[in-house]
Amino acid sequence: MRRHLLFIAVTGLLGVTGCASLSESQCLANDWETIGYRDGLSGTEGSSALMRYMDACMKHGVSPDRNAYLAGWEDGVDQYCQPANGFNLGERGAGFSNVCPARLQTAFQAAYQDGRRLYLAESEVREIAGAITARERRLDEIKSELAAIAGGMLDDESTAADRAQMLLTAKDLGEEQGRLSAEIEELEAEMAVKTERLEDLRQTLAFAG
Repeated sequence: MRRHLLFIAVTGLLGVTGCASLSESQCLANDWETIGYRDGLSGTEGSSALMRYMDACMKHGVSPDRNAYLAGWEDGVDQYCQPANGFNLGERGAGFSNVCPARLQTAFQAAYQDGRRLYLAESEVREIAGAITARERRLDEIKSELAAIAGGMLDDESTAADRAQMLLTAKDLGEEQGRLSAEIEELEAEMAVKTERLEDLRQTLAFAG
């Protein structure tokens, strides 16, 4: 609990500066264990971050406490490398940092791959839904265009050549309309299959968890 509260406090203190550099006040705060914990919890590579902190704080006459930082970092990495976090990263489609110790790496990466499978399955369903929406939008446009052509055919000012061109355009639009309707049917059938697979995958992963 104390470590969690310290993490919240330091997160607020560091604000948006991230791990790239520290201000003088941040260097002087001297809570290197909690800074290390924050970095470990976010999957930041510890030695690289510590080198940046050394460079940033040197001009303020402060030298980071390496041992305290790495102790906190290891605690944070232990939390980062929990399977639940690996799964969440995979499900969000995010990458992961290669910071996990051997004792945690296998379970973490297996959970990540499970989350990744779910992310890809969800992405497939979203992609198909987007394709259907795009075609439905085009069908609405075609409907409006055909209505405009029908109005133009009745316009007394339309010439025979105008009407002939409008008929050709209407023919093309009708063919496109039919093609899009057929594609929507195929996509809806595909989405039904993939949605069912997605639900099965969700249940399987929930059961495994």
